[in-house]
Amino acid sequence: MNHKKKEHYFLADGGEMGELMRSKDWSKTPLGDPEEWPKSLCTMVSVMLNNPFGMYIAWGKELTQLYNNSFHPILGSIKHPDALGNSPKETFSEIWETISGMFDAVMKGKSISNSDFMVPLNRNGYTENCYFDFSYSPIRNDDGEVGGVLVTVIEITEKKRVSDALRSSNELFLNNITDLNLAKQKIEESNKRFRDTVKQAPVGITILRGPEFMVEMANEAYLNLVAREESTFVGRPLFDSLPEVKESVNDLLTNVLKTGIPFHGNELPIPLNRYGKIEIYYFDFLYHPLQEENGEISGIIVTVTEVSEKVEARKKTEQNEQRLNIVVEASELGTWELNLKLGELTYSSKYLEIVGGYTEHTVLTHEQLLQHIYPDDMQIRNKALKEALVSGVLNYETRTIWKDNSIHWVEGKGKVFYDENNEPEKLIGTARDITEEKNYQQQIEENAKGFRNLIMQSPVPKAILRGPDMVIEMANFVLLKNIWKKKEIDVQGKKILAVFPELQEQKYAKLLQEVYTTGNVHAESESLLFISGNNKIENFYVDFEFAPLRENDNSISGIKMTLIDVSEKVEARKKIEESELRFRSLTESIPQLIWETDEKGNELFTSGKWFEYTGIEPGNASWKNIIHPDDFDENTNIWNHAVATGEIYKADVRLRRKDGVYRWHTVIGEPVLNKDNQIIKWVGAFTDIHTEKAFTHELEQQVNARTKELIQMNESLIKSEERYHLMVEEVQDYAILYLNHNGIVENWNVGAEKIKGYKAEEIIGKHFQVFYTEKDRDNNLPQKLLQLAREKGKAVQEGWRVRKDKSLFWASVVITAVHNKQNDVIGFSKVTHDLTEKKQADDKLKQNALELEQKNIELEQINTELQSFTYISSHDLQEPLRKIQTFASQIMDREFDNLSDNGKDKFQRMQNAAQRMQTLINDLLSYSRTNIQERVFEKIDLSKIIDEVKEDLKEELEQKDAVIESGQTCEVNIIPFQFRQLLYNLVSNSLKFSIPGRPTIVKINSELKKGDALRNAELKSATSYCHISISDNGIGFEPQYNKKIFEVFQRLHGRDQYNGTGIGLAIVKKIVDNHNGTITASGEQNKGATFDIYIPVN
Repeated sequence: MNHKKKEHYFLADGGEMGELMRSKDWSKTPLGDPEEWPKSLCTMVSVMLNNPFGMYIAWGKELTQLYNNSFHPILGSIKHPDALGNSPKETFSEIWETISGMFDAVMKGKSISNSDFMVPLNRNGYTENCYFDFSYSPIRNDDGEVGGVLVTVIEITEKKRVSDALRSSNELFLNNITDLNLAKQKIEESNKRFRDTVKQAPVGITILRGPEFMVEMANEAYLNLVAREESTFVGRPLFDSLPEVKESVNDLLTNVLKTGIPFHGNELPIPLNRYGKIEIYYFDFLYHPLQEENGEISGIIVTVTEVSEKVEARKKTEQNEQRLNIVVEASELGTWELNLKLGELTYSSKYLEIVGGYTEHTVLTHEQLLQHIYPDDMQIRNKALKEALVSGVLNYETRTIWKDNSIHWVEGKGKVFYDENNEPEKLIGTARDITEEKNYQQQIEENAKGFRNLIMQSPVPKAILRGPDMVIEMANFVLLKNIWKKKEIDVQGKKILAVFPELQEQKYAKLLQEVYTTGNVHAESESLLFISGNNKIENFYVDFEFAPLRENDNSISGIKMTLIDVSEKVEARKKIEESELRFRSLTESIPQLIWETDEKGNELFTSGKWFEYTGIEPGNASWKNIIHPDDFDENTNIWNHAVATGEIYKADVRLRRKDGVYRWHTVIGEPVLNKDNQIIKWVGAFTDIHTEKAFTHELEQQVNARTKELIQMNESLIKSEERYHLMVEEVQDYAILYLNHNGIVENWNVGAEKIKGYKAEEIIGKHFQVFYTEKDRDNNLPQKLLQLAREKGKAVQEGWRVRKDKSLFWASVVITAVHNKQNDVIGFSKVTHDLTEKKQADDKLKQNALELEQKNIELEQINTELQSFTYISSHDLQEPLRKIQTFASQIMDREFDNLSDNGKDKFQRMQNAAQRMQTLINDLLSYSRTNIQERVFEKIDLSKIIDEVKEDLKEELEQKDAVIESGQTCEVNIIPFQFRQLLYNLVSNSLKFSIPGRPTIVKINSELKKGDALRNAELKSATSYCHISISDNGIGFEPQYNKKIFEVFQRLHGRDQYNGTGIGLAIVKKIVDNHNGTITASGEQNKGATFDIYIPVN
């Protein structure tokens, strides 16, 4: 049978994350096996996996992480999937100091939410600033303690970037332009101050002599530049004091000293150890050769000025210009500058494209550009310019007419700069094409007009609530008709809690307020909703979503509500789960090995009793593999015939138990058909009938006359078991309903309608006591059961119930209290099983038990009769036989000579027959007693038993000129007198079937070995056995008789050749069986026979 693994319902679906969670080995995480997860965690995991929004759970003290598909992108490429089952301290190590306090607060029961929250995440190999709207909520266990943290999150990074870029691009551009001009002014001023300083301050000067560049002198300015003291600097080689500059200036100085050619350097970067660390500084300097009177160059005069600040300022200016260009290009802005005194305008090519649609190089005057402004909007521009001259800031939006006569929208921004007299001197600004934004805004306005029609005509129930009081602005027809069950005029313009006050006591009022306050979307699946419609409270299971409605300024003005009725789906799933649980419970309560396969025989289910018997896990091996080899072919034919014809599958087979022992079972299986009368699966059971089979087999061998009766008894037992199986196979119908805390029916499923006869609209809103008999109602039984469920959590009861048509049925009822998060009882689930058929089946089982007890009495009577037969055989039958033998012996001694030859022959034959009869009776008695005598095991060395057998057969051994050779022997737990009989019979056989004229040799050897080393399939590999081998050199036998010789009354030779009854080896086989051992025989004609016996050591 192929095994289908059971999956946890709360890990179903969920896409990629659902598959990852199902395949993960949770036993290696702090959460452990999902089978042991708390109920509250299971519920939230199910909600999370089926939620379209990003959700994340951190559970327990270790904060073990679980998350859904929508949360996955937040983790990026380097955190997923390692984050699953890990802790946030490791996953979000870069921000743990920021968020750890939030987790601590929530684990103490506090809820936290935030909007536009920025954290730097390294999720794709680099750190990026990410923005989120999120909420942290505690998840409580059944005992009310916080077990974990639920995080609902929406990433708004891209939205934030676009919004910030649109909002700040103009300001940033203007600021950059202003900063650039200021920087240029500061640089010019700095350069001016620098030049003045150089003129006024001494220049750094030093004189170096010789090839070692010995410092002859250095002025104060130079010493300050190199940060050295004159006392330690002058009079020493330059590079002894300044080793860090050698690599940069050594070649330059050497070249000046050798060639006499001066060297002038500008902004040369020099590494200098100044103020305790080596840094790069920039210098302008001159190396000038010093010549003696003879023209020889004896040294170098160095003049140096530090220009590090100038170089850094220039680099900063270049960087600012680069950033400015990047901002302008990225923002797609046109730039312009207007000289307010001269009226001259300069602009970029992008400005021309934005204002007039010019893509080619064009030069236009200020007046020509103003002609592109839409005439009706010119006053807007002029007013903005007038205000800018007062405020210093220009900001306006106008339409422009491009050269192709198309209309476009332009946003103009600028800043006024003033001269030293605080008079407006120039206006610098930008122009941005906002046509798409305007078109989009217009589209939004047009879409708003059709929004109501879209909501009202949607097949999905929806409503719009406005303001903090949740006023119903609109509710579509589907919602009004199917769930609210009200008219539009009754709800429109009214507060939702005024129309449906029952929501105040449920979670929905609080959730609506949270969504309105936090702006976080809240969605749940299969949530229970009680709503007042048609003047009564009705309940629904709904998938719902509350989403905030935002205005242009991002403020929340209302909530969009979506409710989808999934009651039928939930009830159907509950029905399937209950049916599955009922079937599993039933199979575990009976002793049979219950199985279920598909139409081809592939395993779908096996009961726990199956594993107890076989030791084989479901799905690990086919049930066909444990059938006894001798039964396999016949059983396969029966099974194939049943599959082909659809007939009941019925057979008797031996099944291997987990300890290796085969036991007889009867198997019955029936096909389950679909509506098209096609087989969709098989359901059946194996029933242990080993005791009956064993008894039948033994009785057949001992008392042939009882065989037919025992077979009939076994068939009766099998039929009884078959009736039992057929009786309990179909247990399907059940009713599930939900009661409020007063016992009023609020939910009704199809099973309830089938069992109780009421339609949903007939019973919902009524008290559940209508199902009870008048007597039970008088005894206040319904209220007592509800009170018991409140106090104990569950009430279980069986009794008669009343259908709509006043008929009675026997029901098993389970009422379970339903609690809210505060552990208050808010209602009850009530499950009713129609056990009328089960009660009838129970009555039938009691009758079968009585019949089985009667059969046992009959079997005991048979055993008594068998003992009587044994007594008769050992006394009453032997007494007349002994008299016959006595009288015959007297006649032979006294009257033999008076008999004719024919008489002598017949008399001799009579005496021989009597002797054979005597032997047969003795052997039958030995055989029958072998299995009923008291079994007292002793640990004994086999050599002692062999010596006793030698002594008993001393005369026979001498007559046959035979010897018994025994090698190494072992100690083993045996029944001594039975094992002595075993060896006696085998050695006697060897003497009886010896070859005349050939000395008989009987060899007996034994050894201790594990089963896997003895090459016998019937042995257990891990068990230790004493292997005893008895072989001779007699007449042997043909190999095909190696099993037949152990059967009772089986002889391979006629009585005229060899005397005997054919029972001796049957006794040997039974003795071996009594020792839980195995015996095999092998032989070859005229070459002797060998008997191998395997007895467990313990």
